Amino acid sequence: MLEQKESKKIAALLQETAEKWPDTPYMYFGEDTVTYKETFDLVCELAGKLNSFGDLKGRFVLLALPNSPSFVIAYHAILRLGAKVLPVNHRLAREELEYIIKDACVPLSIHVAGKGEAINGTDAGTITFGKYSVGVKKTDPALLKALPFFPSDLSEVAVCIYTSGTTGHPKGALLTDKQLLANARMCHKGLDCHETGEVMVTVLPLFHAYAGTACLLMTLSCHSTMLIIENFQPLKVLEEMKKREATVFLGVPAMYAVLANVEAPPKIPSWRICVSGGAPLPAVVGENFLSKYGLTIAEGDGPTECGPATAFNPVHGPVKVGTIGFPLEGVEMKIMSDDKKELPTGSVGEIAVKSPSNFLAYLNQPEETAKTLVDGWVYTGDLGFVDEDGYFSIKDRKKDMLLVGGLNVYPREIEEYLMRHPAIKEVAVIGRNDELRGETPVAFVALKEGQTLTELEMRQFLRDKLAPYKIPRELRIVEALPRNATGKIYKTALRALFENGEA
Repeated sequence: MLEQKESKKIAALLQETAEKWPDTPYMYFGEDTVTYKETFDLVCELAGKLNSFGDLKGRFVLLALPNSPSFVIAYHAILRLGAKVLPVNHRLAREELEYIIKDACVPLSIHVAGKGEAINGTDAGTITFGKYSVGVKKTDPALLKALPFFPSDLSEVAVCIYTSGTTGHPKGALLTDKQLLANARMCHKGLDCHETGEVMVTVLPLFHAYAGTACLLMTLSCHSTMLIIENFQPLKVLEEMKKREATVFLGVPAMYAVLANVEAPPKIPSWRICVSGGAPLPAVVGENFLSKYGLTIAEGDGPTECGPATAFNPVHGPVKVGTIGFPLEGVEMKIMSDDKKELPTGSVGEIAVKSPSNFLAYLNQPEETAKTLVDGWVYTGDLGFVDEDGYFSIKDRKKDMLLVGGLNVYPREIEEYLMRHPAIKEVAVIGRNDELRGETPVAFVALKEGQTLTELEMRQFLRDKLAPYKIPRELRIVEALPRNATGKIYKTALRALFENGEA
């Protein structure tokens, strides 16, 4: 049955599931229980109301909502209209949202009712469907000067997920129904989830590729239930898991680190699977968690461009700590040299992935697409190796990307905004290890003569330009930034100085 689902449209799969399992809960949220039949009815109601804003078929619709039934219903309603979902962090700043809206030529945005101030557009009011509601904004025509031009055929695209870009602007990774459902099916099998009856803890942000596939779509794939939680408050999460008899927890290392420190946590007999992704899992976190809960964390990995999941440690062992495990069924992974030749076991190189869930392209970015997608292989930018048992490990990141709480942050984006500050001459951003968040950004700044800058002033300057998690938590003032022979800022030297306490 799972293989057949791969070729379906997501909208058709929801309708089929609602017809076959109408009374099965699709969502738990606080005191709410929303069945598949109720979800489908609400999706149809919202889709009908969205249709009054004009023909949205084939267009991208921005979805800026926190974890909630409203997010799930709106996601499916957009697809039912024949439109394309563009999920974003609802905490993005105005300039970040404006770039995305322009790039994707977004005619309509869905946001938290009464809280769409950061979205540039005309307020079109509030839409109510059942007991839920969302705000809607129509984009000012002046922002929409041209339709997306690459790739030429967007007809099969279902979702566009923007990832931070090395050029300072995010890239919109385009994924089709077929690719997304293929990844959901692979996750379903790789995690050995049951065909029915699973309760997936959904506290990861649904706008992110990880939760979008491994929670929202994998749950639909095995017609099970999401336990949706808006914010990660550890004791509350555990109490909700016990109440709703949760079976699968999908998280990032920072969450497991916090959970491992909860005193006298409630016992949850139903809990049997723990998955970690989004950042490397420290061995001590896995050990502390196992000691407290008696559960082994299966670490995995995968970039947005791969749908995202590519590999997991076996949920029933043997787990190799520090590795991302084996490729999922249908996925091929290789370690490649800079000249695109496969390297032998144990050699470090770039991880390349061929998968039925590999993305179609980056929206409007043919050159970046050509660099990343080569002959059907996604070059992930991660440096790693495969051992003699077939387990893959990530050694380092080829790019300068930071992982802040499991979310991708590129220093170049922060640097470009900081360079607008009148006191700053030059800037470089690196990551500092953080036990809870994985990494946090640190800004090294050389000031113009006679100028001053404090951490508070820097944060205030960035407040309406970047999401809070991207704003550096530390500011280091230096006379000049180190550069190599070609004049490029030498970030390796900055990291060494910082780690040695000399910065």
